[in-house]
Amino acid sequence: MRLNRHHELFRDSVRGVLERVVLPELDGWESAGRMPTHDLFRALGEEGLLGLTLPADAGDGGLGLDLGYAYVWAQELGRLPAGSPAMSLSVQTDIVLPLLAEAGGDQVRTRFLRPAIRGELVAALAATEPGGGSDLATLRTTAVRTADGIRLTGEKAFITNGSVADFAVVLCHLVEADGERRPTGLDSLTLLLVPTRLPGVHQERHTGKLGNRACDHGRLTFTDVPVPEENLLGKPGSGYEALTRVLTRERAFLAAVATARAEAALRETVAHARGRAVLGKPLMDHQAIAFRLAELDAELALVEQYTGAVFHLLDEGAPALRQASIAKLRASRLERDGADLRLQLHGGGGYMDGGPVERAYRDARAYGLAGGADEALLHLIAGHLHTDI
Repeated sequence: MRLNRHHELFRDSVRGVLERVVLPELDGWESAGRMPTHDLFRALGEEGLLGLTLPADAGDGGLGLDLGYAYVWAQELGRLPAGSPAMSLSVQTDIVLPLLAEAGGDQVRTRFLRPAIRGELVAALAATEPGGGSDLATLRTTAVRTADGIRLTGEKAFITNGSVADFAVVLCHLVEADGERRPTGLDSLTLLLVPTRLPGVHQERHTGKLGNRACDHGRLTFTDVPVPEENLLGKPGSGYEALTRVLTRERAFLAAVATARAEAALRETVAHARGRAVLGKPLMDHQAIAFRLAELDAELALVEQYTGAVFHLLDEGAPALRQASIAKLRASRLERDGADLRLQLHGGGGYMDGGPVERAYRDARAYGLAGGADEALLHLIAGHLHTDI
């Protein structure tokens, strides 16, 4: 991504906001296993950070900036010493709000998009189901369309912001009341905006997570939930295509976050290796260790450039599903490799619960699952090998 002086000035501004709003509280949030998501989103919304790239001429509160600003935003979130804020915010800024801006009608924009840009509402994407994971072909949640409206029934799990969200964008099968009740495949998948206050919606928080402990993850259960017709996002059956578009952007966002986290970990590990002596000389002077750090540095340089190029493709409106998947796959693996070496070189002190080294190791593991598991990304990339790449 070609960044200019304005992008770098924006970086300074974002860093200042995060240092003021997030950093003083982050350790406490992680220790408590939760963060004040609504307060955080409202504070960042007041700074104009939740609608950076949404159209400015639609009157919804978007700033209409190019994706270079989203790239910088992701990098600065990635430099925080815990992954929870980036994971929670990515759903709002890079999945749900772009979906609403693209496919929401007037009432959706007024009642949900605009307040969410201001940080007054927290959003979730409810796609994953228990036992289904990244395999959308096994999705069972169904909305039945009747003369009286839409009725939604199903269950979603492992949903970021799931138990605190004010509304969720739900991926479901949409069928007519007199039609097939248990459809299969992707053609009937539809996106439906569901306020969590509606009767029949039950939110439950997942606890006991390995990492990203302050970020909320929850289960959503829908039991014959009445959903207004105007809450349909796009045409019936367009859900898979629309979700693929925003997941492409989210994967680029997560790649930028993971790359920034890998860079921060590498910088700290190198400083530690210079200062800690083993067998009479600094760790950095042992060739085996220096070469492992050099490998990480070389990989980081490549992944960072590639991720920036993906943002450039997206900013130009070019197809980038394969490229974003590659970037997210390699960046998340790089973060895991860097976190593993960092813990190894810190020894027993790094392994102790609650420290920054141990936390980074735990947090890094999530990105092999979130935003598309590694295997799902490899399946997608392999599929492109059968076509022109």
